Amino acid sequence: MTYATAGSVVHISIFDAMGHDTAAGLTAALAMGTCRNTRRQGGSLLDIGEAVENALIKQYDRTRYVTGILADLDTGTGVLTWVNRGHLPPVLIRDGRSSSQLNCKPARPMGTALGLEATMCREQLEPGDRIVFYTDGITEGRGSGDTELGVERFTDFLIRHHADGLPVPETLRRPASSTPSSTTTTASSRTMPPS
Repeated sequence: MTYATAGSVVHISIFDAMGHDTAAGLTAALAMGTCRNTRRQGGSLLDIGEAVENALIKQYDRTRYVTGILADLDTGTGVLTWVNRGHLPPVLIRDGRSSSQLNCKPARPMGTALGLEATMCREQLEPGDRIVFYTDGITEGRGSGDTELGVERFTDFLIRHHADGLPVPETLRRPASSTPSSTTTTASSRTMPPS
């Protein structure tokens, strides 16, 4: 995951590389570096996705890929704009008690050259909303009884622990520590303080 701020806009990107080996780590690092470089050069979310696609193809000739969400959150207006490149959709937690997945037609994972067009999606957030970006490492993580955590249990967990008043980093650490086999990249972004 990488993030940066520019005025009232927070740029957030999360990547999940194919595999669990050193090559996967290098693939993710190339994706993050290309993302940051393209963003700093003024590239749009669509430009960033294409730049990552091209860098991965040049380096790995379609043998490695990453999924990802590339997002901009305007903290002044509460508008979240994002592109889904074959990744799990972000989760919206509203009023600290309900959740839904944000739908956006996914494009191809980056590094595959499959030719599926990326779509820019937008969501107007409300004061106090939380957006959760995550990888399948958390939802496929197994706890006691060898049961997958899953998206529904993961979001229920977040809502319960948020209600307990725990800080976001502590809330997000708990499912990762309870599923030791998972590879987790999780982020929560809170917009506009409650009125």
